[in-house]
Amino acid sequence: MSDRTKYIGGSDAPVVLGISPWRTPLQLWHDKTQPAMPENTDPDRAKVLERGKRMEPYVVDLLAREMDLAVLARNARYIDPEHAFLAAEIDAEALLDDRNERVNLEIKTVSPFKARDWGEQESDEIPVYYTAQAQHGLMVTGRALCIFGVLIGGDDFRIYRVERDDEIIAAMRQREVAFWREYVEALVPPPATNASDIERLFRRDAGTAIEASPELLIAVDELRALKAEQDAVEARMEGVKGSIKAAMRDAARLTLNGRDLVTWKSQSARRFDQCAFEAANPALFERYLKTTESRIFRLK
Repeated sequence: MSDRTKYIGGSDAPVVLGISPWRTPLQLWHDKTQPAMPENTDPDRAKVLERGKRMEPYVVDLLAREMDLAVLARNARYIDPEHAFLAAEIDAEALLDDRNERVNLEIKTVSPFKARDWGEQESDEIPVYYTAQAQHGLMVTGRALCIFGVLIGGDDFRIYRVERDDEIIAAMRQREVAFWREYVEALVPPPATNASDIERLFRRDAGTAIEASPELLIAVDELRALKAEQDAVEARMEGVKGSIKAAMRDAARLTLNGRDLVTWKSQSARRFDQCAFEAANPALFERYLKTTESRIFRLK
C-alpha cells in the first residue's frame, strides 16, 4: 500500500479546493503531516468506503461489458512528471476504440438517496468533487477522457464522461502545488474553515483570558439571542407534541389516508438491575435483568 502522506492524490484534490463534503483542508493537512494523530473518521462513512472498494471489481466488469472495453490495468498509480508530490491512483484503464487512446475509468457505488446528484447519462453532470478527482487524474496521467461507471443502489448502472479541461487543470494544479509547499512542506496549518477545525487546532486551553473585542461582543450577544430562540422553539415543540399525544391517547399511529404522520409505539427493553444484582448472587445474572416499557414518539 502506498504512503498517502507523500503526495496529493485524486481524492485529495477536492479537499484542497475546499469542495469536499467530507474533509476540510486542515484535516487533509493533518493527514499529510501528522498521520500518527487519531483521526475522527465517521464509522458510517468508513463502512460505505469499504463496501465500495469491495464492489469496485464488479462495477469495472459492468462498465467493460456495457462499453465492450478491454480493461488494461487496475489501480495503477502514476506520478506527475514535474512534481513528485502529485499522484493519482486510477481505478482502471482501457483502450477506447473510437478514439484509439487510453482512457481513465473511475468507479463509484452510490446510495439511492444520492441519485439526484447525478444527471443525464453519458454527460458530465456529476458531483463537482468527483469532477475535480477526474481532472486531477487526467492532469497526472496526461490523458484526455475519464469515464465513470456508477452503480446506484445496487441495480441502477450509469455511465458518465468527463473530458479534460486544461483551464481547470491549470487552476487546480496551482492550488495543489501551493497547498503542498505553503502548508505541508512548511508544516504550517491552513486556515480553519469550520468549528471542527477550530477544535482540532486548539485541543487544550492555555488557562489564559482575552478581552472581548466589539466584534466578539456582537457575536456573544447574537449567540445569546439564538439560544433564547432555540429554548422557545423547544418549549413550543414540547407543547405541540403534548397536544398530539393527548389526542392519540393509546393509539400507536396517527395517519392520513393510510399514511403514517406520527407514531407513538410501546417499546420493551431488558435492563440490568444493578442494586438487586449487588445484593444477591452475581452468578445468577439472568435473574437481575428487568423489563422496562416506554413509548417512543416519532414524527414520520
